[in-house]
Amino acid sequence: MPSTATSALRWTRQHPLIIVLVSAAVCLFGWLLWQGPWLLDRAHLQDTEPGPANVVSGFRTAVVAAGAGIVAGVGLAYTHLTLQNTRENNERQAQLTRDGQITDRYTSAVQHLASDGLIEQLGGVYALERIMRNSEEDHTMVVDVIAAFVRKHAPMSSPDDEAEPQPTEDSEIEPPVQVQVAMTVLGRRPLGRGEPFKTGLGRIDLRGANLGGAYLGNLDLIESHLQGAILIRANLQGTLLYGTEFEDVDLDDADLRGAEGLTVEQVLSARVTSSTKLPPGLDRDPRVLERIAAVEQEREG
Repeated sequence: MPSTATSALRWTRQHPLIIVLVSAAVCLFGWLLWQGPWLLDRAHLQDTEPGPANVVSGFRTAVVAAGAGIVAGVGLAYTHLTLQNTRENNERQAQLTRDGQITDRYTSAVQHLASDGLIEQLGGVYALERIMRNSEEDHTMVVDVIAAFVRKHAPMSSPDDEAEPQPTEDSEIEPPVQVQVAMTVLGRRPLGRGEPFKTGLGRIDLRGANLGGAYLGNLDLIESHLQGAILIRANLQGTLLYGTEFEDVDLDDADLRGAEGLTVEQVLSARVTSSTKLPPGLDRDPRVLERIAAVEQEREG
């Protein structure tokens, strides 16, 4: 940390005009002490009687007092500026320290994501979530990294892939644990951050995923597989759903107002209820109303 003398020297180099003004003020003050009384009342101060001498002494005392007040004021102003500069420097240093810590945590989290171990991957996802919540400026970057992790571990099967095993009566298709956790983290990301772009999650396999209550707005789920997923109370406003598979998706109390690309056929393949919030037009379609009635009757039975 620089010494007081070094800081003062740096300050004088940065403010030469102030130094000149202070020097001029000191010279003016000395001259005023010397010639001030005669300047104001030269005619009555030619005498050396005690009266005129007392006037000179009193005038000089007043000038000294005024000068002391000015010096004290300048000192207080200088102290204030010094403290303000120190505080700003401390804040900048603290911000640099925080940025460095976030960078270290981010690097460690990404390394965990790249690991082959499930525990390490889960730790990386949760570490990124904490960074996302604590640092608004890193929000978009963290969301993109988690989305890339999901795309890597939940790709949609291509026609050239081997036939996938079909679920039996005692088993259901579910996404890998790390994918479920990553989607859960994406679904509870902080709102109001102003995400500039749709987060790319198109053509991924989320069959059987539990996304109840998740915020899935502003995501790109184009041509993804959501068969059998639970989207109860999920928010899909602004989500891209062109060609997304909705077969047997539970949309009870889900909000799909503003969802883009949603068709009647997709809604008819899902499990919609009267509490499902659909885009204008779809909510009044006779086929959709009939499907809602059938689902609710099935649940009551």
